Amino acid sequence: MPTKPGFRRRQYIIKKGLQYRYIGIVFAIALLASIVTGYTVFATGWTLLGEKLANVYPQGRLVVVLRATNLALIRNLLFASPLIFILGLLFSHRIAGPVYRIEKSVYEIANGNLGMRIKLRQGDELWDLANMINNMTEKLDKGIALNKESVSAIQKDLDEIKKTISGQPFDLKKVDASINGLQSKIKDLDSSLNIWTTAA
Repeated sequence: MPTKPGFRRRQYIIKKGLQYRYIGIVFAIALLASIVTGYTVFATGWTLLGEKLANVYPQGRLVVVLRATNLALIRNLLFASPLIFILGLLFSHRIAGPVYRIEKSVYEIANGNLGMRIKLRQGDELWDLANMINNMTEKLDKGIALNKESVSAIQKDLDEIKKTISGQPFDLKKVDASINGLQSKIKDLDSSLNIWTTAA
């Protein structure tokens, strides 16, 4: 479930380790791709044009042009670096924010808060994972609520049996009917619990 459209995160570094690793990988790949592409174009251009330009320009002039081209390429890479970093940060934020929220919600769920639901913002990643956890929590919540109702009904039947037995003379048929009802509720509770596979 997305939150209000106008609401934005104010803190962009949420999970430092994850985001810095992600930005580093994006930055390294973009930088490597830029260097390889730039120098491939550069080397190919000079290979094809070198001889023709050598006939037009003096040798010293070609060296100056070559150096100027190298400097322009390096300058452009340095200029693009902050942009790559900012784009990496903005995109990593769309992953780190949901990871942070999911971790926080799972911690709450593990501590017994089955009313907790993960809410992500529009544009965040990991929606499928958040929805799966929400569906699992909802199923657990409903199952445990039913089991609590069953336990409550069993306790009520036990109290009724105690009350019947304590009376003199007690009605054996009434006790037998209560025990049969109790066994039926225990059977329902058992089949409700048997949908879960445990490690033990």
